[in-house]
Amino acid sequence: MLTIFHNAGWHVIGAILIKYVRMKALFTILLFLICHFSFAQDAWQQPLQKVLTELDTAKTYGTWQRNIASLEALTKANPDAFLLQYYTGWAFTQSSFQAPKGQAEPLTEKAEAHVKKALELQPQNTEALTLMAYWLSARINANPTRGATLGSDSKGYSEKAIAADSTNPRAYLLKALVVYHTPALFGGGKKKAAPLVAEAGQRFAAFKPDNALAPHWGNDIYEQLAADYKN
Repeated sequence: MLTIFHNAGWHVIGAILIKYVRMKALFTILLFLICHFSFAQDAWQQPLQKVLTELDTAKTYGTWQRNIASLEALTKANPDAFLLQYYTGWAFTQSSFQAPKGQAEPLTEKAEAHVKKALELQPQNTEALTLMAYWLSARINANPTRGATLGSDSKGYSEKAIAADSTNPRAYLLKALVVYHTPALFGGGKKKAAPLVAEAGQRFAAFKPDNALAPHWGNDIYEQLAADYKN
């Protein structure tokens, strides 16, 4: 009787130990996966932060091109990372406004795939919608004959961006820019854009990015636009 109990006791203890070992192994695997995922995130987040810091103070077209090359490499290695697609598309778009004669068009063409991929990844994201509006404006800037068709599209995306997040100053800025550059004959012009410019200014004054990687561009563009109303 004692022998049977003794054997049964060891059987129970053995089962508990096996279960413990299995749970510990599972926990170790989960911990490894979490750490691996975090490392994978950091693998592109830190270089992205470095690029954004440089672009925040970029003064030359060459600085933009050098950092775009870094963004492209990061995006190629991490094609499903929304922020990388977003910022690569944004950098190509932004630099097209500063490009030497004849270079704006190819830059907007290079931006296209990234802008559209960012929107595909997060179709309701206010920043993705704003970037699409900005890219369409860049296409018009590269070839003004597109204004008749792409102007309304750009305005439409900026309005969708405002609907997605009414605190986003870049969305108001893009809407203001479209109206500002639309001929008065077609419902645009400086006077018509004035309330939108003022509203964009209020949004920028109140805006605080959620973190260091969150989009925060546009205030300098707003200031240039607002300065035109002081002259």
